[in-house]
Amino acid sequence: MTAEAREAATADARGRKPWWRRRRTMIPLGIASVVALTGAALVVPLSMGINDTWVDPDTEIPIIYTTDTGVDVRCRFGIYFGDPVNRTAADEQLAEFVQKHDWTGIGQRIYDEAIANPFVPGPDDDWEVDNQETRDSFSFFRAVDLIWAEIPAELQQEGQFAGGSSDCTGRLR
Repeated sequence: MTAEAREAATADARGRKPWWRRRRTMIPLGIASVVALTGAALVVPLSMGINDTWVDPDTEIPIIYTTDTGVDVRCRFGIYFGDPVNRTAADEQLAEFVQKHDWTGIGQRIYDEAIANPFVPGPDDDWEVDNQETRDSFSFFRAVDLIWAEIPAELQQEGQFAGGSSDCTGRLR
């Protein structure tokens, strides 16, 4: 065993978490997995697993925007409300609102929010890969919360569950 290998083994033995348990590794891998699993051709529904049941989203929201560099981006964000085994009237009402809502412009607003509030890793983040593409993706998916701002508060209930799937990559440049 080389000196470098012994030093690495000793560092792990002193309490450094394995790579699969480090937050800075798992968050980018989680996003990459979502993108890889849902990044197929746009004709494929954005199916998702919820409580071990595969479902199609209640609606697919078109995310359309133009970057500052002139790149036109088109992708989708699918949402399913509730537990597929025990779906409530409130889940159905929320799904109906989201299906009928005019989502025009939401993609550009998500892009603008992501650019205005870029993600910056904190001192405790231990990323294996820290590059602009990863930071852009984090910024974009945080800005997707703007979708929830479109839903009236009276339709959102404490403890309500929603699942999401997307073929967006979070491209900002």
